[in-house]
Amino acid sequence: MRKELVKNSFLLIASQIIARSIGLIYFIFLARNLSVSNFGIYAWVLGFVYNFFPVADFGLERYVLKYIPRNRSKTSFYFKRILSLKSVLAIFAIFACLVLALALGISSSKFTLLLIFALHLIPYNIAYTIITFQNAKEETMTCAKFNICYSLLGAILGVFVIKLKLGLPWVFGAYFAAISLVLIWLVTKKDKLKIGFVFDRNFFKKVLKESWMYAFLVIMAVFYLRIPLILTGILTGDYWAGIYGSVSKFIEAGILIPQAIVLALAPSYSILLEKKKKELGKVYLKNMLTVFLLSLPIVLLMFFAGQPIILLIYGQEYSPAIPAFSLLGVVMSLLFVNSLAGNVIQNSQEVRKFIPYAFLKFFTVTVACLFLIPKMGIIGGAWAMIGGEIFGLVINNTFVYKILNGKD
Repeated sequence: MRKELVKNSFLLIASQIIARSIGLIYFIFLARNLSVSNFGIYAWVLGFVYNFFPVADFGLERYVLKYIPRNRSKTSFYFKRILSLKSVLAIFAIFACLVLALALGISSSKFTLLLIFALHLIPYNIAYTIITFQNAKEETMTCAKFNICYSLLGAILGVFVIKLKLGLPWVFGAYFAAISLVLIWLVTKKDKLKIGFVFDRNFFKKVLKESWMYAFLVIMAVFYLRIPLILTGILTGDYWAGIYGSVSKFIEAGILIPQAIVLALAPSYSILLEKKKKELGKVYLKNMLTVFLLSLPIVLLMFFAGQPIILLIYGQEYSPAIPAFSLLGVVMSLLFVNSLAGNVIQNSQEVRKFIPYAFLKFFTVTVACLFLIPKMGIIGGAWAMIGGEIFGLVINNTFVYKILNGKD
């Protein structure tokens, strides 16, 4: 098991590093080739729609990672039903995204961009369902290839669009084209899961009755990560959204490293929590130390070398982002350490009790942003994130201790 975990973790981490490096380079390319205001629109739309990816998943990834390792013989049964459910949820997520955008009163041009980018949720949800089942069976190579191919195709098509000066609608359309091509590859693979759609109402009710808890936690976590960007765009305009968006991308890229570790560890955490709690406690502490050590090089670079990094990567126009970038280095360290708790909490009987605390964290950071951003600008958003992660560190590990030392 240990060798398999190391292999899976390496594959996922390596693919995430490559994919996020491609994404970051592409992001920098756009920042340098668009005006700061247009880049702000791009970053805002991207961040806004990404909030609805967990709505489209609705906790089903976590559900699959919890149950398929324990019931591999029923993989086909679960796959066809969950694929059907996630297709419906993708359409619902698009609708919810557009309704919220209208409620916020965004401009018609932004709404059009939101619509174009949101539509790619449908092929993405189908593709990622296949990936999730492969991960649950600890077959992570497909996920590794998916991560790299999706990022690379999106970047290549996006660069092509920018060079032709086709505008932001085509930039977002490139994402749809990229995920569609990757989906075609997935469904034509020799070792693919047999694609099929089964609309089983009773199954849907049973699954959603449990998965909504995972969905709520992930939705809160994703919205939470982008609260400063969304509120900066609303409260201070597209220019400052572009400035903050340029540095918040490093957080979004960096956090995917511990998320890859969490994903690789999920099947073993599920089994150990059910059968060997004491052993899981030791594993959890070792994993926490590992992710903390992994975060240190990134944190030190962000905190102490913010000015040369920002000026070298983005240019003088983005120099107002330097103070916030350094503070987000502290956020990065806390995000790494906090990432592992979800594997324990969401696989336990305590997950329902954790929900109010997740909402309280989300609410507190939102209020802090509403108060600090008008007074301190984007630095206020960074300080709000630091406070939220310290709160999360205490609450998360209190729950983990209770779970590992209690009786399920």
